Amino acid sequence: MANDVAREAHRLLEQMLGRGARFKLGQLDAILALARDHERVLLVEKTGWGKSLVYFLATRLLRDGGAGPTLLISPLLSLMRNQIDMAEQIRIAALTINSTNPEAWDHIAEQLAQDRCDILLISPERLANTEFRTKTLPSIKKGIGMFVVDEAHCISDWGHDFRPDYRRIAAIVNLLGPDVPVLATTATANDRVIQDVNTQLGSNLRVIRGSLTRDSLYLQNIVLDDQAERLAWLAEWVPRLNGSGIIYCLTVVDCERVARWLQIQGITAHA
Repeated sequence: MANDVAREAHRLLEQMLGRGARFKLGQLDAILALARDHERVLLVEKTGWGKSLVYFLATRLLRDGGAGPTLLISPLLSLMRNQIDMAEQIRIAALTINSTNPEAWDHIAEQLAQDRCDILLISPERLANTEFRTKTLPSIKKGIGMFVVDEAHCISDWGHDFRPDYRRIAAIVNLLGPDVPVLATTATANDRVIQDVNTQLGSNLRVIRGSLTRDSLYLQNIVLDDQAERLAWLAEWVPRLNGSGIIYCLTVVDCERVARWLQIQGITAHA
């Protein structure tokens, strides 16, 4: 049975990424933990590693095995759109209920009730909607087949992007049956955040954690004493850097001041 699930996962991977595609270290383990063993998993891997691939392939395997649709909590509409495009590559019917498509909500509810949706994407704020909690969720024909929390560091008070509505997720998880797999994913979680997420999602959470180092990123720290020195550094070094860039300032006024200074120096800059 285990080999059958693994073989099917490999077949789906090639269908999505092309012949000869191979799983990265940890991806197949996570998929099997969800689709075969119905575990609760916290996946901490760097951006671009392929965390969404894990829950899409696990969704396809669970759905083919007769499970209900996956409910995916995602914090950004732009992420939802990218995820929907990716899902279509392996025949996953992905739908979203969000603030931009109220005209489609009734139709999506019908699709859920008729078991024609494989994965439903919502924002955490949707869990605060009474009609969604009391009507839409209970109408899912087979019940939730898998529960996924993307950007799971938002659950934690210690996370840099804490969102209070993510706290509602723990209440939903507590209502799920013990055989419903749960996946939480993040690329930004230190030990304290991991512990907090573990507290929210249950003590039986399996943590799969890889290196968060990204070879494409470089960091240099320069200490400059005052604004005049910083402006002089920008005027000297920005023209030497290839491509476009972003300069972050503390206030709107600072952004406008820096942009004007760079313009005076003959550098194309906008606030």
